[in-house]
Amino acid sequence: MTKKERVAEYSRKIEDIYLQQTSKSREIIEDAKRFVPDGDMRISIWFEPYPAVMAKGDGCHLYDEDGNDYLDFSNNWTSMVLGNNNPRVVEAICKQAPMGSAMAAPPKRAYEWAQILCERIPSMERVRFCTSGTEAVMFAIRAARAFTGKDKILKMEGNYHGSYDPMEMTVGWRRLPPGLPKSAELDMLVVPFNDKIAAEKMIKENKDELAAVIVEGVMGAAGMIPPEDDYLKFLEETAHANDVLLILDEVISFRLSTGGTQEIYGVKPDLTVLGKAIGGGLPSGAFGGRKEVMAVYSPRHKHPAHHAGTFVATPIAVAASVAGLKELTAEAIDRINGLGWSLAKGLQSVLDELKIKAQIKGYGSLQQIHFSPEPISTASTAFFTIDRDILRLFHLSLMNKGIFIPNRGFFAVSTPMGEAEINRAVEASAETLTELKPLIEEIAPQLIG
Repeated sequence: MTKKERVAEYSRKIEDIYLQQTSKSREIIEDAKRFVPDGDMRISIWFEPYPAVMAKGDGCHLYDEDGNDYLDFSNNWTSMVLGNNNPRVVEAICKQAPMGSAMAAPPKRAYEWAQILCERIPSMERVRFCTSGTEAVMFAIRAARAFTGKDKILKMEGNYHGSYDPMEMTVGWRRLPPGLPKSAELDMLVVPFNDKIAAEKMIKENKDELAAVIVEGVMGAAGMIPPEDDYLKFLEETAHANDVLLILDEVISFRLSTGGTQEIYGVKPDLTVLGKAIGGGLPSGAFGGRKEVMAVYSPRHKHPAHHAGTFVATPIAVAASVAGLKELTAEAIDRINGLGWSLAKGLQSVLDELKIKAQIKGYGSLQQIHFSPEPISTASTAFFTIDRDILRLFHLSLMNKGIFIPNRGFFAVSTPMGEAEINRAVEASAETLTELKPLIEEIAPQLIG
């Protein structure tokens, strides 16, 4: 029996359990195909045979349409750091809703939101808001180009900066995804993450045309890979030595400290991009930095750069965001980071005990399992050495056991969680890996030893 046939045979066993437990989700997805392409609303959350359709979330739990209870380690792709239905956030939304949801004028509390972010992030002297991390990246890049008068942008292979066309380059694929024009590659440069030599060479060779370097605080899409050996500080110093701006994408990593990874690693970027956890669970984004750079967006600038949006800083989003940030204290962050380290230790212990060559990468409350025998520090090792068949089976098996993680294998810890939830995730993972080991020995012997 070939590897493909063996994987298919094993998959059917796990899928049969999933199909039995999620029959209503299957009916809903099948019916939705009449209106939505294959019933999919968002490619990042799709997995085969189909995603469970959720009915509600409460704290660190999700409940699907079949009544299954899942521990939510997805946090809606890390954004729900306070869990689902945080009481203070819900209260703030309900209080604001009768007073208006959106209007073509700034709500007073938007300036309080701005103050909180600027006080938490010293490099953010001025800030503006938008409705997603993708928009925040787009407008930060526009600010860098407007300020420097240069066009090129350097990004790191495997770093994900949202759906802005030029930023889609090398995020898990070798070429641009379908639908993006070849022109999206113009003025874009790419080097491996955590490679100082390549970054320095590219910056120096292109300094006269390079507006900015953009990098994630922790490389999310490639597998929660932290920067190594003062990499972020090196980028800051090298960029500034060559009159190039540094943009730090903290859309995912802001939740790791009250000041994000720039506080953890002692970095002072020219511009910072935010989203996800800053919004209290509602769509939001922000970008900001040095006041002289952000001045390109001043309406009193001689030739201001253009930034607008119908739903920028709406009263309800602002209410949720302010309430959420007040809940996301240093103490809360330290606690969930501690739980995340405990989770990582527990998962790695299981792998070591079973003699499975996989590794846990991450920082604090964000951890990911990589089924690879190779040390993971770049996107290439993450994308091209992991065994995706084993990862898929691991994910679906955990779903059957009531542990909800994204299909790429990361665990995001939220504030409603405690040691009991961490222990349950480790125990479910141990059961799954024990069940999978005979298959791993057969089809992926490189992962045993």
